[in-house]
Amino acid sequence: MSFLAIEQTIRDEVGIITLARPERLNAYTPDMGVELVTALRGLWGDPKVRAVVVTGAGRGFCAGADRAFAGGETGRSGFRLGEEPFLCGFAEELALAPKPMIAAVNGAAVGIGATMLLPFDLRIASDQASFGFPFAKLGLMPGMGATYLLPRLVGRTAARRILLSGASLGAAQALEIGLANEVVAHDELLPRAMTVAQSLMGKGAGIIASLKRALNGAEHEAVVNAIACELREIGGLAAARRLETSANLDR
Repeated sequence: MSFLAIEQTIRDEVGIITLARPERLNAYTPDMGVELVTALRGLWGDPKVRAVVVTGAGRGFCAGADRAFAGGETGRSGFRLGEEPFLCGFAEELALAPKPMIAAVNGAAVGIGATMLLPFDLRIASDQASFGFPFAKLGLMPGMGATYLLPRLVGRTAARRILLSGASLGAAQALEIGLANEVVAHDELLPRAMTVAQSLMGKGAGIIASLKRALNGAEHEAVVNAIACELREIGGLAAARRLETSANLDR
């Protein structure tokens, strides 16, 4: 399959996915979501690939959802924002990824750009990276299991502060609280991510897959419950907004 919103390569047994809308700071669209699901499933099922690195082209990692789709417009895939598989059902699959997942965060990761990284095994940040969780400021509910995964990474108190205040964190702050595992010079980001990916391959695909199943198994139910709760709240907020809009039109 040819991709338009992302690029995919395989190098030294590592699958590399690059979000490829640099003119929009790799803002997320329904089409990007469809392509991510297709690419990730393909790399997970490819015996020549033993780890996956995800990064962004240009100055940003992912600047959040593209506002051009905020009004319910559909992409080439026919999906509206929030109805595509990546945001509607793929979060559990990503959290249970059978191969090591490494994020190489090259710039701003905002909104879905930040929450999509939380299920990854490791997050390596450029010294130019930042992580933004503006959901509360925008009247939105985070998804992708963020309400469970973020506290697991940074602790309950820090996660509540970040989510309830809609905070943005620089690379050094992210490293300090455990959101980022490493911070490296910008030009060294992808080479370092590749080195780390290769270090996670173990003695064979079997042991890594077994370890991933064991590590993920203990958290599976909690992740699923968090995702389900988030989707219920997203639906409730959407319904409330529709009622408010209808009431305003009736005045």
